[in-house]
Amino acid sequence: MALDIVGVAPLYQGPDINRMRLTAEPSQKPASLLKPLVPSKSKLTTIETKRIMSVLDETIHKVELVTLLSYMGANYETLEKMLGGDIIKAVREHEDLCHSLLGSVIYLQDKERRLQEEEEYEEEGWFRDRLFSLELQKSHLLPLMRQIKESTKDILRLLLNNPQAVSLAQTHTLSRSVEAQNFIDCLMELRGFLFEKLLTSPVEARDRSQFIQDIDRRNKRNQEIINTLENELAAIMRNREAE
Repeated sequence: MALDIVGVAPLYQGPDINRMRLTAEPSQKPASLLKPLVPSKSKLTTIETKRIMSVLDETIHKVELVTLLSYMGANYETLEKMLGGDIIKAVREHEDLCHSLLGSVIYLQDKERRLQEEEEYEEEGWFRDRLFSLELQKSHLLPLMRQIKESTKDILRLLLNNPQAVSLAQTHTLSRSVEAQNFIDCLMELRGFLFEKLLTSPVEARDRSQFIQDIDRRNKRNQEIINTLENELAAIMRNREAE
């Protein structure tokens, strides 16, 4: 066995070695061995890759502005002088549309809940009439949703044509909801991932995959050796205690 040569008592009084877990020392590998993990380029060079990142950056910028609309609508009196009358007017109209949609959704959800409580009457004519009426009212939400979509585009257009208003709006980023900020954070993570992927050539991607697989196999082999040594050490300690 690998530890058959261990047959003398320790030369120092330390912690119980049987309770200590063996760990592999991190190897001091030259930096060149980590080369497969580092893209050879630091800047995008092709028009296509630059265009992809430009579209994503523009999307993130617009999302950052859209997620501030609720704050603008709730504080329009304070922001009117800073953002301008046209923007505030558009924001208030947008806010009214959103409140209208929210009220309609809550109302229809309540009606649907009450109908579900009366499912035993689903064969009755009045029940089918109410169900048909509910579905008809749901269909009326689509035009309202389209209006909200268009009003959002209008506000973005006004903001993007007014860089000063954009700068002022972005000073209120702490007013975003937690959900909105999490969404933006996810988009930023996606941007970082995509940027790295665009910097990495197919050959580099293949080398990286092979490098990671080699490291994984090496770690598994090392762990198997460590487990074997631990088991042998534990057996030796038990035999010594028995003697």
